[in-house]
Amino acid sequence: MSSPDGPLNDPRTADPTDRREVKRLLERTGIRPSKRLGQNFLVDRGAIETIAKLVEGSDPETIVEIGAGLGVLTRLLAGSAKRVIAIEIDGRLVEELRRRLADLDTVEIRHQDFLKFDFSPIGAGGRTLVVGSIPYRITAPIIRHLVRNRDFIERAILITQREVAEKILRSPGPGGTSLGVLVQAYAEPTFVTNLKPASFFPPPQVDSTVWTVSFTDRPRFTADPDSFFTLVKTIYGKRRKMLRSALRSLLPPEGVDLLLKEADIDGNLRGEGLDLPSLDRLASAFAAVRRRGSSGEAGSSLDRDPDRG
Repeated sequence: MSSPDGPLNDPRTADPTDRREVKRLLERTGIRPSKRLGQNFLVDRGAIETIAKLVEGSDPETIVEIGAGLGVLTRLLAGSAKRVIAIEIDGRLVEELRRRLADLDTVEIRHQDFLKFDFSPIGAGGRTLVVGSIPYRITAPIIRHLVRNRDFIERAILITQREVAEKILRSPGPGGTSLGVLVQAYAEPTFVTNLKPASFFPPPQVDSTVWTVSFTDRPRFTADPDSFFTLVKTIYGKRRKMLRSALRSLLPPEGVDLLLKEADIDGNLRGEGLDLPSLDRLASAFAAVRRRGSSGEAGSSLDRDPDRG
C-alpha cells in the first residue's frame, strides 16, 4: 500500500526521468536546485541508458561518482561494480541519498567536495571508473583533478557543457584550448552524444555532451612536462599571433629563432595549428634552449588554469 506521497517514498519504484516526480521530490525535501552548485538533474532516459552501456563496457571494480544528486545514476552504477563511492557536496542531498539508497550495501555516500577527493587509497593500476555530470562553472578544475590522478583512474564518463567538450575534442588545433591539449596529452577523449537542455531538470541554458576520457599508459608526448605545458599555455594564450611572436614572451628574439630552427617549425604559423607531435618537438627544443641558458626561468604546471588559453 502506497503512502500519501506516492512512489516517491520508495526509491525502487520512483521514476527518476519523470520531471514532475523529480520536482515533487525536491519540493517534499525542501531542496531548491542551486545555480551556484550547478544543480541540473539528469532526467533523460535515453542518456541514462547510454551511460549504463558505457559503464557496462568498462567493467570497473570501483566507480567514483561526481555529484550523486538524487541518486539516479548511483542506483544504476551499484549493479556494475563491487564498490561505488558517491560524492555529493550538498548536505541536503546527502541526507536524501542516504535514505533513498539505504538498501545498497556496495554504495558509500560521501559528503565532500570532489576537488578534495583523494584517489590514492583506491590504489594505482585498478579498474576505476569516474562518472559524473560536471557543474559547468568548475569544469576545468575537475578535469585537471582527474588528470592529476590519472594513475588511479582507467576511464571517465563525463557530461559537460557542449562547447567545452567540443574544444577538448578539437585540441590541439584551431578552436582548441590548452585544457584540451592537457586532456589529449594524457588520454584519448571520445564523443558519445549531445544532450538538449530538456534532458535536465531544471534545464540549463546550453546544450551538453556525453563524452569519455580513457587515460593512456604513458603520456602522449616525450618532452618534460614543465616545458611542454609552458609552451602550450603560451601558444593558446596568444592564439591569434604567429608562433614567432607568441614565443617572444618566453625567449629573446635570438632564442626564438634558435628554437624554431631546432624544432624545424615555421615561425609564421599560428601555434594553435600545431598537432601533438609538433608541439612535443617544439617543447623538447624549448627545453634544450633553456638548458643552454638562452632564457630565464619560465614557469608552468598542471595547477595553472589551462581553460583560459
